[in-house]
Amino acid sequence: MIINPVQFGLAGKHKHKDTKAIQQALNLAKKHPGSIVYIPAGTYHIKRALTIFEGTTLFLNEAAVLQRHGKDALLKNGYRYGQYHGYRGNGHLRIIGGTFDMNGSRIPDNNTAMCIGHAEDIVLYNVTIKDVVGGHGIDACGVDGLIITRCNFEGFLDINGDRSFSEAIQLDIQVPGAFPKFGTRDGTITKNVSISECYFGPSETPSFNSWNRAIGSHATRHNQYYEHLSIFKNTFHQTGDYALTPLKAKDVYIMDNHFIDCTGGIRFLGTKDDKNTADIQSGWITGPQSGTHVNIINNRFDGNMKKDAVHIRNYKNIQHQDVVVADNVFNEAHQHLHLEDIDQLIVQQPSLSAKQVKLKNITNEILILK
Repeated sequence: MIINPVQFGLAGKHKHKDTKAIQQALNLAKKHPGSIVYIPAGTYHIKRALTIFEGTTLFLNEAAVLQRHGKDALLKNGYRYGQYHGYRGNGHLRIIGGTFDMNGSRIPDNNTAMCIGHAEDIVLYNVTIKDVVGGHGIDACGVDGLIITRCNFEGFLDINGDRSFSEAIQLDIQVPGAFPKFGTRDGTITKNVSISECYFGPSETPSFNSWNRAIGSHATRHNQYYEHLSIFKNTFHQTGDYALTPLKAKDVYIMDNHFIDCTGGIRFLGTKDDKNTADIQSGWITGPQSGTHVNIINNRFDGNMKKDAVHIRNYKNIQHQDVVVADNVFNEAHQHLHLEDIDQLIVQQPSLSAKQVKLKNITNEILILK
């Protein structure tokens, strides 16, 4: 079934009619899983977050804009008080085309454009998210199977200077404080992620620069891992911090990306003895944990970097396992690698001098340098 919200009174530039019409279309799609809700060309004002349900495709004309006209997010996949568990929320979603405009220059309230939690099989294709204040472009919290390709993330404002950790795409875990929109805090973590051919940078709106971080995580728990992360063929432009900040992950592939004038390139950390090492059930603080199988291959780093191009370390000498840094292009002599707390390290970077690579607490390494 193809559903056009025009039949429910979609008007354009009318926050009451537009929000109501699109939500009615999404509600009808809920009754007919597999339906497509089609948004025609035009600008539509959204006063509160739209809710999308199981098995729905939201297809926007390339000239369609959903523009925020309230303090809420633009799209979420659950009811506010919905008690979703595991990956059994509203999944199998397709979001295709159009622009999600958070309208931050007019509504400078902190929020996230898309909030996707407790779900499996989520695809975003050819979507633009722009002008976010403080929050994320996408918060993927407890998602198994996330594909984001050929999307643009343009324009972020850290209005109070206290959101240095905000990512355009946050890969998240369902724990207290992480995902306020809906669902249970049962430790469900995001895994099986592919992000490719996307652009992260500033928008044309004055004061809206690139996000501080493009893709990353800043929460986890004991024995919980972000797994199977593939980040490839993306462009990261002028991020205000490390562009990529994966946290305590397994099977990470960062390949064929282009970093342009970013403050830092890639940072990979484990956990120390704080809330990120708490046991999900008991809440007891345990101890540091590390990641495994991290591959940083054939990326290009251009421009000045105040921070390291690649920075990998952990805490209390607990080592990451199996790290490969190979065939990357570092185009500035002052770009550096900091590699610490690693067992089984391969560095194949014959254009780099030993002075550009800092090693600490490394065992079983193979180094091919200038």
